[in-house]
Amino acid sequence: MKYLKWVFGKKINNNDTSEYEIGKVVTCDKWDPTNPDWDKRGGFNFTNEECALRWMSRGDTLYEVEIPDDGEVLEVRNDKTPGGIIVANKIILNNPVPISEEMLVDFYNKSKLPLTTYFECIGLLSSRGYYDLALKIIKDKVDLNNIDKALEEFNTSIKPWHKVDYDCYNKVKEVLEEIKSGVVINLFIDKEPYIKKLSDDKIINLTGQSGSGKTTYAKEHFNGCDCLVIDTDDIFSDSRFSEATGISKELGEYFRSKYKEMPNCGDDFDLIYKEILEFTKKYDKTIVIDCAQFHCIKDISLLKGTLIVIRTCIDNCYHRTIERYKKITNYTEEELEKYSERKKALYKWYKYSNEFLEKIDKLNVK
Repeated sequence: MKYLKWVFGKKINNNDTSEYEIGKVVTCDKWDPTNPDWDKRGGFNFTNEECALRWMSRGDTLYEVEIPDDGEVLEVRNDKTPGGIIVANKIILNNPVPISEEMLVDFYNKSKLPLTTYFECIGLLSSRGYYDLALKIIKDKVDLNNIDKALEEFNTSIKPWHKVDYDCYNKVKEVLEEIKSGVVINLFIDKEPYIKKLSDDKIINLTGQSGSGKTTYAKEHFNGCDCLVIDTDDIFSDSRFSEATGISKELGEYFRSKYKEMPNCGDDFDLIYKEILEFTKKYDKTIVIDCAQFHCIKDISLLKGTLIVIRTCIDNCYHRTIERYKKITNYTEEELEKYSERKKALYKWYKYSNEFLEKIDKLNVK
């Protein structure tokens, strides 16, 4: 098994100026491996490829470790890193390699760690600025059943002597807290729809990110003759309007006849919402408004009826939008690439939906 050691540069101890000499035997000052007091055991600590990820906060350079023929080696029992804490009284360091995300990804792929140790690694990686890898581990390892433990390990992963990239650390923490939240949408885990009754009006406000499955939900739950389903895309998108039918077609014609310049759901949501409610008063049916831009509302007191937010995770929303585009569009590879890049904005847009959700959730409704 290959032995490895993380080191800051060449420093033997961060508290002094002594350095390792590459390729030469280094002997520890004290060696008492059976002493129950860890601080009095002495020796040099190192690890292996399967556990190297956990110890990445211990250095900015990785060395291969060789044990001299007369060296003594001891494996330390440790539940968080089984087989991954090894000490010796003499070592030789060779082949220094600066830390990199590519290296850490390779160690993650080779790692064999307990689940809770991966949660700790999320904190350690984010503290050093490795945002993408921290998110990959969240996506692979965290779910609604273990999120409390994941947050506990994350919150205790940073020690007083660690140098922390707090910008990255806090961004990753926000991702974990979004998973834990009973309200907001998150990046990687689907949640049940959020439903809140705002008034007794026969209005369903149906929203969610592009690709969340709003239209499918509407068909499954509001396909009866006592409902009128309005898709705002059919009203305001010229290409969709040309194929629209029913109430969406009626509303599209209404807006086009009334407004010289068509309003849009991003800037004029309040106006559009009031117009739809006024227009549909003549129908004695439940009005279902399917729109991704409810978060653009400026005055949430305008909302009537029941709000339903489809909380499909953003990763799934993104991949669904790409697959949908591929099915309905005769595209070139360049066009697909541009569309895919544009749709990555979903990873930012959902924050606005979460702000809207949190405001709604705080409303006291009688």
